Amino acid sequence: MSEKSRTRIVVISLFIMLPLVFIAGLLLGSESISLQDIKQDKFIRIILFDIRLPRTLLALLCGSLLAGSGAVFQGFFRSPLADSSMLGVTAGAAFGATIGSGLGVWMPFGAFVGAILCIVLVFFLSCGKKSSHEPIRLLLAGNAVSVFLSALTSAIMLIRDKEMYKMYMWTLGSFNSKGFDELKFLIIPSIISFVLFLFCIKPLDLLSSGSLTSEGLGLNTKKVQILCFVAGSIAAAAAVCAGGVIGFVGLICPHIIRILCGSSYKKIIPISLLAGAVFLGIVDIFCRTVAAPTDIPAGIVTSLIGAPFFVFVLLSGRKRKHSL
Repeated sequence: MSEKSRTRIVVISLFIMLPLVFIAGLLLGSESISLQDIKQDKFIRIILFDIRLPRTLLALLCGSLLAGSGAVFQGFFRSPLADSSMLGVTAGAAFGATIGSGLGVWMPFGAFVGAILCIVLVFFLSCGKKSSHEPIRLLLAGNAVSVFLSALTSAIMLIRDKEMYKMYMWTLGSFNSKGFDELKFLIIPSIISFVLFLFCIKPLDLLSSGSLTSEGLGLNTKKVQILCFVAGSIAAAAAVCAGGVIGFVGLICPHIIRILCGSSYKKIIPISLLAGAVFLGIVDIFCRTVAAPTDIPAGIVTSLIGAPFFVFVLLSGRKRKHSL
């Protein structure tokens, strides 16, 4: 089967699955809902429209943001193993949420501010004269800041033990008890992220041909690096502040889309946005139904899926390297 045919099948399948996952997210949970229940029971309507509707929309939106962020970072670092957690976004969000919780600030707001400040710090620390060195400097700065902020977060949680359980559950990643407040908060960062993703497509396709070639075609690689870094970071920060720490979505979805649809970012980025929404929507439905009425954190499920996938990508990359 040709790449064009596979791409068409993937896109059609995702467009069919997305509304199905949305409907399933509304109807499935610890208590299944039928159309007759919606008409007759006011309590069921509250569950449907006030609890499950915003939760389902949040899961779809965060999945799309995480997958788009992963696709951009993989193109930016030119590595299939790149993810937003490498740049300290997750650690910054956790630190901001911990500080915000202690000060009585709304936790998602604290997480978003912490993630953005961490991004600014990482970018400032990684500044170098040669743009070709910047990706590796970003990784090193991101890892250093991530370790430092994780240590500070742990220390604060130990000192303020009343916050420990709340923060522990947040770091596991879940959409349980999330509502329209979180959804409204995500609207502007999400719009900005999706617009920036579109601007990343053409430069990433040129950048994939190599720095020297892309510069020869008139591409300003330093501006592209800033664009990709800002786009991926804002998207990851927004997703983390709403859903907590949900890993591997940005690794799994873009990598599978790259295998099925080819290496052009004109296809990888938009299709990854759809795939991320469908993937995290399905994960959220699984989390609330598999052990009902217990709600399993989504971050646990994505990690159980993502860790073996990470090893698979790592080993397959090693095999390709040995075969050259």
